Amino acid sequence: MTLWTPPPAPPFWPAFGPDPALLHRLTRDLTPTRAQHLAILTPQGITANSAALAGALRFHRFPLHPVTGLPMQAADDGGLSGLLGGLVRSLTPGKDDAAGKKGVAVHCRDEKSGPYRRVYSKPGYAYQDSTMYLPSDVKGEMKEEKEAGHGDTAFIYVGGWGSKGGAVDAGFQHGRYLGGPQDDWAPFFLVQQMGGPSAITLSDEKQAGGAPWRLLAGQEAQLTFWVTQDADLTVLSMSMQGETSKDRAPATLTLRAPIDARFGWSAEGGANILKRMTTIGQKYGQQNLSTGSYMKGVRWQDSRIGQTEADAGAWVAEQTGGYCTFPSNDAGAEESLRSDGQGPKWSIQFQDAGNETGSIFLK
Repeated sequence: MTLWTPPPAPPFWPAFGPDPALLHRLTRDLTPTRAQHLAILTPQGITANSAALAGALRFHRFPLHPVTGLPMQAADDGGLSGLLGGLVRSLTPGKDDAAGKKGVAVHCRDEKSGPYRRVYSKPGYAYQDSTMYLPSDVKGEMKEEKEAGHGDTAFIYVGGWGSKGGAVDAGFQHGRYLGGPQDDWAPFFLVQQMGGPSAITLSDEKQAGGAPWRLLAGQEAQLTFWVTQDADLTVLSMSMQGETSKDRAPATLTLRAPIDARFGWSAEGGANILKRMTTIGQKYGQQNLSTGSYMKGVRWQDSRIGQTEADAGAWVAEQTGGYCTFPSNDAGAEESLRSDGQGPKWSIQFQDAGNETGSIFLK
């Protein structure tokens, strides 16, 4: 006689936040490393797989203005929220950008929220990863001139657009945990949604137990962005890896967000356009390109791109849609030149489409 053996019980994943069922659903396809520290972004807020992580994260909403249709400032409009307000305005495509089959139109223009360097792909990709160097102000590699009053804050991130928008910015924001002496880079995840963009950031005030998800400045770190499909759910994801600023230990953090299907994101690549960004962000409408801030040696290395992680290969010229640098380095563009006569504000050491080093001087 053969004894009946019950099927193994599904693994138990703890959940802290408004949507445990969705967190469990979005854990199943992750590797153990990526699932170790996981949080998801939904319209109801953030759900994480540990109480410490849930307590360390902040949730931001940017409702749309009833007349202009543009994202409004979050209710807590100080600090990083003010900077994210600028980012969401710049990442929201206009009506002329919904180009359907060919994806959104990527404009190289003054976005009124600080200088930036963007490398973006042709349509058709759903996965990218890169290794980048995160500069340190302790080492003299950067300075954010906060006293200038424009909110100067360094960001290094990836993301992109679906065929009809749905912009996402996912990566690192420079800071100092609780104003301490050790500078670090903290994660942020900003996603455009139909009711207005929302974001995850790391709290300066509520990070119980130290800084396990802040990465040490002055090191190389890895950043991955990808799109997946789970039945009727399209999901945008980012994962960051590096050495933590307090414990000096290797760590991985994964952030995920369902995206409205109307934005046209495709797990098969479709008309997605992916991007890499380096910027000193400033409060929207308060841009000043001569504050004295600078950031040297932001090095993007071994960037890969593909429809999936399995087929990803080196990001090369044939996959690249273009390059945007603001202020432009074009000859004769006065705003692009440093006032000290040391050349353009942006210096780009270009190796190839997947490898370059950028430096910016707001002088």
